[in-house]
Amino acid sequence: MNFDPKTSALRHPGEVVAEMLDATGMSKKELSLRSSVSEKYIDMVLRGNKEISYVFAKRLECALGLSAREWLDMQERYDEDRFARKERESVQPEELDAIVQLSPVLPCLRQMGFLREMADDTDAVLEVRNFLGVSDLTKVPEISYHVAYRAQHRGGVEVDPYILLAWQQMCERMTEDVGTPVSFDVQKLKAGLPAIRHLMFYTEEELPFLLKKTFSACGVVFRGVRRFEGAAMRGFIKQRGDGRLALCVAVGDERQDFFWRRLFRQIGHIINGKMRRLVDFPLQENEDEYADEMLLPAQQYNIFAALGNFSAEAVQRFAGSQTVPDYIVEERLLRDGLLPESEAANLPRYTWTEI
Repeated sequence: MNFDPKTSALRHPGEVVAEMLDATGMSKKELSLRSSVSEKYIDMVLRGNKEISYVFAKRLECALGLSAREWLDMQERYDEDRFARKERESVQPEELDAIVQLSPVLPCLRQMGFLREMADDTDAVLEVRNFLGVSDLTKVPEISYHVAYRAQHRGGVEVDPYILLAWQQMCERMTEDVGTPVSFDVQKLKAGLPAIRHLMFYTEEELPFLLKKTFSACGVVFRGVRRFEGAAMRGFIKQRGDGRLALCVAVGDERQDFFWRRLFRQIGHIINGKMRRLVDFPLQENEDEYADEMLLPAQQYNIFAALGNFSAEAVQRFAGSQTVPDYIVEERLLRDGLLPESEAANLPRYTWTEI
C-alpha cells in the first residue's frame, strides 16, 4: 500500500489506522490480536480519544507495516497542531492590549531577528509569549514586579513592566552566546579601568569594537542595548553560568557624557558586588558618585572649581591633566551650575542605537 504519513499531519493517527484497516480488510478484532491490545483500546484510538504511544507504535509497525517512527511523527504533528490551535484560543483581550503597549519595541525586535512578522495581533501575542518566556502575557507585571516596584516607589520612576521585561530579554539574548577569552575577574576589571577611560577619546565608529574588546579581556561580555520609552533602564548586569559576566548599557541618541557616566555607574555596581543579576534604574543621585569619581576625582575637581576660571583654555588644561575629554569637565560644571545652561547644546553626542 502506498501511503504518505506527511499528508495526515493535521489528523489524529487513529483516522489513518481506520483507513488502513478499510484498505486491507482487517477487522478491529484482528488488529487487537496482532497488536496484543484490547478492542476497546483500538476503538479509542480510532475515535481519536487515545494517542499513539511508543509501545503501540511498535506494535502497529508489526501489524500494519508502517514504521513506528512514522506513527510517532504523525502523533507529534497532530499534538503540535492541536496545541497551536488551543494556544490561539487561549489569547485574552488583555494580552492584545499588552501588544499595543509593546508597540515601541516590536519593530526593533523584528529587525534584530528576535520576532517574526506576524499576520495578526493574535499571532503576535504567541510570538511575544515565546520571546518573553511566559505562557500568559497578563502575568508579566507579576514577573517583573519586584524590580518595577523598587524603581517606582524608591525613585519615582515610571516603569512599564512589559517594556522592562522585553528590554531585559534583549540583553539576555544579545549576550547569551558570546564568549570571552577569560572568565570574569574583578581584579582584571579594576586593572582595566584606565584603558576603559581612555576609550572616551575614540570616535563613535571605533568605539563599539574597542569597548567589546577591552571588556572581553576582563571576562565581561559588553553590549549597548537600545533604550525605549516606558522603562528608564540604565543597565543590565548578570553573572553567567560559564564564569563570564554580561554587562549591557542603555544607549540612544544622546550626549556622550551621559553614556560614560552610565557606563561607569554599571562598573561601580560590579566592583561593589552587585553582579549576580541587576536591572539598573536611576533611583538616587548618590548612586552616581562612583561614576563621578572615576571620571573626575572629587579632590582635583573641587580645587579647579574653586579657582573660578572656566574659560575654554582653562577647561582644556584641566581636562588634559585628568586625561579626560573637555566635555567631561564641561558637563560637571554645567551640573554644578558653574556654566550657563546654553553651553549644554555644544556638548558632543553619540547617535548609535546599539553597540
